[in-house]
Amino acid sequence: MAPHILPPSLTELLEVSGIALTIADGEQPGCPLIFVNKGFEQLTGYDREEVLGRSCRLLQTVDLAPEASHCLRRAIEHRTPVTMTHENRRKDGSRYDNELTLAPLYSRDGHCYLVGVQRDVSQRLRPRTRWRHQSRLLDRLNAQVPGVLFHYRQAPDGRGDFPHVSERLADYCGLERMALTPDAECFFSRIEDDDRTRLRVSLTSSATSLRLCQVVFRYHHPTRGLRWLECSAVPTRLSNGGTLWHGYLTDVTARKLATERMALAETVFDSTHDGILVTDADKRIIDVNPAFTKLTGYSADEALGRKPHLLSSGKHDANFYHDLFATVHQQGYWTGDIWNVRKDGRQLIENATISAIHDADGTITHYISVFRDITQKHLKQARLERRAIYDPLTGLFNREHFGDALENLLSGLSYTGIGIAVLFIDLDDFKPVNDTYGHAAGDDALVTIAQRLKQQTRSTDLVARLGGDEFVIALAGIRSAEKAEKVALKILDDLISPINLRNEQSITLSASVGVAYTDDSRFAPDALIAAADSAMYEAKSRGKNQVAITEHQQANGDDLYTRLQTALDDGELALFYQPILSLNDGRIVSFEALVRWYHPEQGLLAPHHFIDIVNHSSLQRAYSAWLVNQAAHTVQRFQARDMAVTVSINVTRDQVESGQLADDMAQARERHALASPFLNVEVVETAQFHDIDLAYNQLQHARRLGAQIALDDFGSGVSSLTYASQLPIDIVKIDQAVIRRLAERPQQRRYVSGIIDMAHAMQRIVLAEGVETPEQLEVLRQMGCDMAQGFLIGHPMPSEELEAHYLAGTAQLLYPLALQAQ
Repeated sequence: MAPHILPPSLTELLEVSGIALTIADGEQPGCPLIFVNKGFEQLTGYDREEVLGRSCRLLQTVDLAPEASHCLRRAIEHRTPVTMTHENRRKDGSRYDNELTLAPLYSRDGHCYLVGVQRDVSQRLRPRTRWRHQSRLLDRLNAQVPGVLFHYRQAPDGRGDFPHVSERLADYCGLERMALTPDAECFFSRIEDDDRTRLRVSLTSSATSLRLCQVVFRYHHPTRGLRWLECSAVPTRLSNGGTLWHGYLTDVTARKLATERMALAETVFDSTHDGILVTDADKRIIDVNPAFTKLTGYSADEALGRKPHLLSSGKHDANFYHDLFATVHQQGYWTGDIWNVRKDGRQLIENATISAIHDADGTITHYISVFRDITQKHLKQARLERRAIYDPLTGLFNREHFGDALENLLSGLSYTGIGIAVLFIDLDDFKPVNDTYGHAAGDDALVTIAQRLKQQTRSTDLVARLGGDEFVIALAGIRSAEKAEKVALKILDDLISPINLRNEQSITLSASVGVAYTDDSRFAPDALIAAADSAMYEAKSRGKNQVAITEHQQANGDDLYTRLQTALDDGELALFYQPILSLNDGRIVSFEALVRWYHPEQGLLAPHHFIDIVNHSSLQRAYSAWLVNQAAHTVQRFQARDMAVTVSINVTRDQVESGQLADDMAQARERHALASPFLNVEVVETAQFHDIDLAYNQLQHARRLGAQIALDDFGSGVSSLTYASQLPIDIVKIDQAVIRRLAERPQQRRYVSGIIDMAHAMQRIVLAEGVETPEQLEVLRQMGCDMAQGFLIGHPMPSEELEAHYLAGTAQLLYPLALQAQ
């Protein structure tokens, strides 16, 4: 074949309407076009006279990417076809995505021609953004031979044959061309039954309408198995009434399989329970899956276009993320735990794998993060670590280990006959250190105190930090209470010497020390600790820097710890209820439950006589369950009468951090079939949680179970602001000391007004306690305070009086109870 001259028979064969075919001279600069067919004219808007002799790249809007150029050169060198997709421009300037299948064709004299088949795939190439990186994979899988050109002729009686087919028929169909010339049935017989019927129907319709026949069907290749073939053919009417189709057949198996893989990948993306987010190279989110929304609370619309930093909790600094992505760039991925935060403010601790996606040149194009929620697992681990041997701040023993070790010492008394003394140490007025110098300085001081305690004791003694500013020491081998008191005085003298903080400030602390002594091996560890705790309060009542020692401790059951255990078992503890008024509608919306002890000999006792023994002993678990259940039972009585009334209870740090509060609430809610909310959980700033993150999550759990969280004694310390922002607080409870002079002091009114405005800005409800006069109540109402509590509203009353006054329906109420919404 001479260059640029095509046989008429081939020209006629290539004149296929609807299929754009081109032939270029592959050995001339720019590869000029020597032939284009009618399909090309229809696709591009150019007449063939306008393009013949011009470069085959005249329609391209930009030069081919280096990867595409490399593939093209390799195809020419190896005489193999290649398929690529790029953007073209029609004559009218409109742009379209062009899928070009190009194959080198060599004449007998070795001249190279480039035969191309082009199609507009703009609609097909508009997939979702997250799978664009897979499109390149699909393009590579779709690289295939240009296909088979054919003439298919069908006589009026329905018999068909192939007057002409291209040489690649054997590769595509596993048939020799000569086998198809007399009869096409050997081709049709290899088509899947259902598809063969559909193809014949399509041919019949095309012959009737003289419109394009385009069908994809399954074909059984004799050596390559089941293949997917796509046929496009344009019909013309023959003089004898038959039909001749000018057609093009191509193998689309790879494309079909890739599409199925893409569909499967998308199904996995959408249905996996792990969160997935995809970013571009600039780390901007381009897609997220439904699990991402479920885990984080952010919808796809809220996340797209933003950076993953929207989830940041502030726990990790810039160096953390720098090291993270350095690992990704070096190894291709990073795996680890990240502390993030959900849209609603709850913490989200993730175990994440972040991977980089590269293009053919090794350039990062995307990042993919796959993560799962391990928040509960982490919290469980945190609780286990908290119960380990050592206090994380000071390195001293913690409460649990101290109790176990003390029990071992006590059991050894039956052999040694020598006594044991427990020293309970509480730092006086430690809170102002945190308020003045910050919690970091307070921690420095606690560490210094711990070091001094270790220095003043022997290796056989036990030293522990119970939490906050409370420490306890067990002195082994002490022969008398007087000897223990001397040791306590020596330790106290060392504690009150100045402490130098890291910020170069110097502080001087004072302490109160309680001492309990026993030489009886039957004495319970909790009872001995409780006795020392009680003596410490006696020392504190005498003033600062005092040591108090209990009377000789007996193991006969008369100690306060054992007596309190009996009180719990015998029902001597009871709750008194003080009403809380809503200033918006003048109705009672809650009652604060205050514990009292009906002591058989001493009468009715307030909490300060016994609550510290409960909170520092193993009685706390039983007490917590009793408290929550009693409060829940009272709420159930209100809810049974359609009253929207809650009960407030005061809880300790250990109840929250140990998970005891949440466990007790879950059991009480199920037992009494309560609707939410049913409890107000009051925590105080002085609780000084060991782990603020653990406390946050446990309080959030309590909220989900039906609690509102109240911050008690607000306004009595600067650090209350920190707690109000770091904990999931619903209610800010202004301390009664702040309310006391409200009516007569303008400065006090401005202070309270500022607290209310600040709390409302933080979307917290404000409750003022200690309201005793109508003037105080009116000022609070004018300031916009939400709720009030105090003797003006009502005094604490036992359960029987609560029943008679509010639930029996016979009393004339100054303030009615809030009703449930209908």
